Amino acid sequence: MDTRHLIETYHQAWTNSDFVTARACLADNLDFQGSIDTFTTADDFIAALSQFRQMLKSITLLKSFYDAEGASLLYDCDTASPAGVIRTAEFFTVSGNKISAIRLVFDATELRKSMPV
Repeated sequence: MDTRHLIETYHQAWTNSDFVTARACLADNLDFQGSIDTFTTADDFIAALSQFRQMLKSITLLKSFYDAEGASLLYDCDTASPAGVIRTAEFFTVSGNKISAIRLVFDATELRKSMPV
């Protein structure tokens, strides 16, 4: 599967709460670094992603860029919390036909206020 198809499959899967398909797109030793959490396994990341998805009303993809080794997506997450719409940039590294690394960047200020301490 080419990079674009892999990333599109992953993004559509998690945004539609299909975490089995999303997990299949990830390398077991996924290196995830985000604005709130970091994970070193795909299973731990998927568990957190499924919880995060529950707090979202919608996800709107704004831009996407692809090359052979990775991709970047820009999208808005409309949260059910007082955080409102969170503009998010996600950067992917692909190796061995799997997503091996994700860097997720967003302003977490308002979201952190609504999280339990």
